[in-house]
Amino acid sequence: MYSSGAPRAPRPRWNEHRPTGRFAAGRRGLGRLITTGVTVAVTTVAATAGVVSALGAQPARGAEPTGLALTAIAAGGPPAGTVLRAGRFIVDLEGRVLFLHGPSVPPGAVVDTATAGQWAAEGFNAVSIGVRMDTDGTFAGSSSSSSSSSHAGMPARAAADGSDPGLEQLATAVDAVVGRGLRVMIQIVPTAAAVRAGDEAFAAGLRRVAGRFHDVAGLVGFELVAPAGSPALNGAVRDTDAHHLLWRQSIAPFDAAASVVTNDEAALLVGWAAGDPATVLRLVSAADATQLGWFFDRPLNDTTLGAVARPYPAAVAGVPVGFTYSPSGRLLTLSYVPVPAGGGAFSGGAATQIRVPTRVYPDGYVVRANGATVVSAPGAGVLCLVTDARAARVDVRVEPAAAGREPPVAAPVAGDPCPGVTARPTAPPAGGQAVDGAMRTDRAASRATGQAGGTGGGQTGGMALWALPLAGAVGMASVLGGLRWRMRRGRGRGGRAAVAGSRRFP
Repeated sequence: MYSSGAPRAPRPRWNEHRPTGRFAAGRRGLGRLITTGVTVAVTTVAATAGVVSALGAQPARGAEPTGLALTAIAAGGPPAGTVLRAGRFIVDLEGRVLFLHGPSVPPGAVVDTATAGQWAAEGFNAVSIGVRMDTDGTFAGSSSSSSSSSHAGMPARAAADGSDPGLEQLATAVDAVVGRGLRVMIQIVPTAAAVRAGDEAFAAGLRRVAGRFHDVAGLVGFELVAPAGSPALNGAVRDTDAHHLLWRQSIAPFDAAASVVTNDEAALLVGWAAGDPATVLRLVSAADATQLGWFFDRPLNDTTLGAVARPYPAAVAGVPVGFTYSPSGRLLTLSYVPVPAGGGAFSGGAATQIRVPTRVYPDGYVVRANGATVVSAPGAGVLCLVTDARAARVDVRVEPAAAGREPPVAAPVAGDPCPGVTARPTAPPAGGQAVDGAMRTDRAASRATGQAGGTGGGQTGGMALWALPLAGAVGMASVLGGLRWRMRRGRGRGGRAAVAGSRRFP
């Protein structure tokens, strides 16, 4: 390096630099620019999030108004205990996902309060009751002496005055079941001639049944034993009952020899391939794995009860991620995301109910819960849990207790087994939102397990994935762009002269 020999001004230190004049004003303006840019970015992100939320709350276009949507368009409220549909789940009026377990009673069978009480003590929470329908859509009923011929498909005759004795017999059985706190499915079993008559007979029968039972509390809906595909059958129910669901037969997805009844995406196992214990255990496990409830259509005895009487989540205050039961270890595991399947939000105290039969836990049971608090008494026949504040997921384990360590299991009582902690959505969805809300909560459950989102409803979730980062990028780009423009402007207008002796520092 060469020197001219002239005295050199001392090199300024970085921490001694004090900008003045135009450069100071530029720094202040730059600070305001950065603050404004950050504000714009944050505001854009918040606005985009609001748009995404609003899009998620829109009704599903083209969706038929079924399930929760019917509640919004029907005149008056549905009866207590009404079962609705939210996507692939069936739910109660509070938005909790329901799993129905119970026997299926053929037409003409006697059902009294004592029998219903025994079913409740075994842990069942619903019963399917059949009624015989004739060719003209009437219900003549059956006595104990004529029951066998009726089951063989021989036609009956309605009363001469046009009444339906079969529906009155059915009403007695329904009252006995509902009086024990159980829900009820009404199963329409046609005679062979009625099956040949087709949809016209079914439509007439549906109108008569719906007109007679539309005010029943705890009604699951109306099941058609014979498959029928006419859209007019939906209208036959809606003419007299806008609240309850119509269920139709189909082949079970996990066994071609078994059958289910469906309402759009929701399904219940109702036809069992055989009654031997191995088959029953296999089908029950398959129903659990696919999150289906069921009605058992075989005689109940000690052998079959040993297979079907098991602990299960009767009502889940959220979207189930999955549940399993191991008969060998008598271990029940349940996981769920605590958001309503039909959209909206639960109020405080949303209760999950798990049925725990005495047959399975003769020495009592032990509960371990993460994300929820047990609010039922020790040894209660229905285990009640309330989600903890800010819990994003709930995991529950129920297993047998050591002899003498826990109280014996008490039989469930009629009525609400978890009084005072009933779940209730704060904003029930309007028409069409039940299906859309179920899609969103299916995605929430998938996120909780690290899986992909639910099928058919990924637009809202996908938009959130790219819209929010894009909004942030736009805001940051405005900040960086303004910073670069300010720096170039300062250099172009004599920025070097603002600081005497400025140069590159080594």
